[in-house]
This record gives sequence, structure tokens and C-alpha cells, in this order.
Amino acid sequence: MSFSVKTLWKSIRNAFRALSRGELLLSLGVHKYYLHILYLFVLAWISILLSLKVDQTLTRVEENKKDLRDLEVYHAEKEAELVRLHSASTTAKRLKELGSDVALPEKPAVKLD
Repeated sequence: MSFSVKTLWKSIRNAFRALSRGELLLSLGVHKYYLHILYLFVLAWISILLSLKVDQTLTRVEENKKDLRDLEVYHAEKEAELVRLHSASTTAKRLKELGSDVALPEKPAVKLD
């Protein structure tokens, strides 16, 4: 039995041509299951597409959670600053620093009729 690179190359070339033309599949009798193979391909494609969409959604959810945590911290800081600014003692102190004569009332307001 003689074996050479030339015969190996020819057999590889012939196998590739038969595969590309579909002759190999026809000789194996796979053409009977064409619709099943096509259905399986479509299901695999849909599965891959859905897994990519789920992955994108989960990535977006994680980014949104991180943004929410940042915004919660920012909101808490602003709320603490507002409480500090609206307290009467802080307001009186700031008015004195600014040189205003306005001060906290010493007695309750009188209702004029």
C-alpha cells in the first residue's frame, strides 16, 4: 500500500468538495432529517440570543443598583445638610455672621384684629 502526500491531499480535497456540495450528507441519508436539523439550529440560535439578552439585562440591573446606592448616599447627605441648615440655632448663627439684625422671636406673635 503506497501512501503519499499527493493522495492524501486529493482525498481531503474530495471530502471537502463533497461536504460543501452536500453529497456527503446525502450519502449518509441525513436529508430525511433536514427539518429536524433546521429546527434544532433555530432553537439553538434562539437560546443563544435569549442568553445574551438576559446577560445584558443583568448587567444593566447591576449598573442601576450601583447608581441607586450612589444616589441614596447623595440624598442622605443632602437631607442631613438641609436639616442642619433649617435648625433655628444654625439659622440664628448664620444671620449673626452675615450681620443681620433679624433674630429669633423672644415672645409669641400678637394677633392684630
